[in-house]
Amino acid sequence: MTGLCVRRISFFQPLELGPCSESDAWDYTPTKTLTLTGTYFCLQADKSGQPAKLGIMCTNSNSKWQAISDSKMHLSSKLQDGTNLCLDVDSKNVVFTNTCKCLSKDKTCDPASQWFKIIDSTRKQNTTKSFFQSKQIAQFLGNTFSYIL
Repeated sequence: MTGLCVRRISFFQPLELGPCSESDAWDYTPTKTLTLTGTYFCLQADKSGQPAKLGIMCTNSNSKWQAISDSKMHLSSKLQDGTNLCLDVDSKNVVFTNTCKCLSKDKTCDPASQWFKIIDSTRKQNTTKSFFQSKQIAQFLGNTFSYIL
């Protein structure tokens, strides 16, 4: 299987998809937060159409992520106003949040940019890493990430 993982270039740049070998490890906690392993930073939704961000206030609903849809490939978070947003990726591989698409049975809809999967990784390191992957069907069918989700 091939794929891309969510990676952090710096705290001030948006998260992006890149080689899993260059990705930080993420943990998907029992409280449904995605945190950078060994830090207090968690993945957060801010606004539709905006990059997903790292934050330290990880108890709010916009820091909780769950797999939705029949495929369980959409990762969704709820903003404080009740809006549900899904992780998405743009043409430059920047990870952002957007209205969840293709949740109905519309056969003309293409959900590939919103396909993400949390996977466990046994990549050789001091500890097991969990990876967060994007599964863009046009480019790859199976993705494996070092994960924060």
